Amino acid sequence: MMNDEHRCFAELAPLYALDLLDLDERLWVESQVLECPDLAEELASYQAAVGVIPYSAPTMPMAADLKDRLFDRLGLEPVEAVLEAPPNLKMFAIRAADLDWQPRRIEGVQAVVLFRDEVSRTQHLLVKAAAGVVYPFHQHEGIEEIYMLEGELIIDDEVYLAGDYIRSYPNSIHAPSTTTGCMFSIRACIDDNYDLALSQS
Repeated sequence: MMNDEHRCFAELAPLYALDLLDLDERLWVESQVLECPDLAEELASYQAAVGVIPYSAPTMPMAADLKDRLFDRLGLEPVEAVLEAPPNLKMFAIRAADLDWQPRRIEGVQAVVLFRDEVSRTQHLLVKAAAGVVYPFHQHEGIEEIYMLEGELIIDDEVYLAGDYIRSYPNSIHAPSTTTGCMFSIRACIDDNYDLALSQS
């Protein structure tokens, strides 16, 4: 990090426009613009120039198999296999009577996987938990969204009922439970960590 007296607006402004400065340098550039409004016009000219760079670069053809090679290297299914509908299929539905409830790792918990996306590493499930179920402590790798459908769910001493929406953020940890039993819709990361060496104490 350089001292303020060694900083030069003319040198840092182009890097600011390219988003190549660290936070301290960005704040310095912004402070200079506030102190001297004339510098705002100079900075805006750099930002305008940066904005047209993608359009001035020549178009490069992409190898036809580039996407397949990339997904093969990452060990993922091609996007089409995950996201695109089969020909002539405009909608997909599962009737309530056809839900394939499967037991989960916790006794008293069943779930139906409605949609699983290996690319974004997310899945959407319906979950049913019997009365008295306590889910183990787990840590979220991504955002978890729950929409309550029936019963009650207890998270961090808060009781959530049918119609309630709950969002947990990445790295959050909790161990939900239910006294009465419940059913909810959940969208969560496939890679959530259930191997935590935590206790409920």
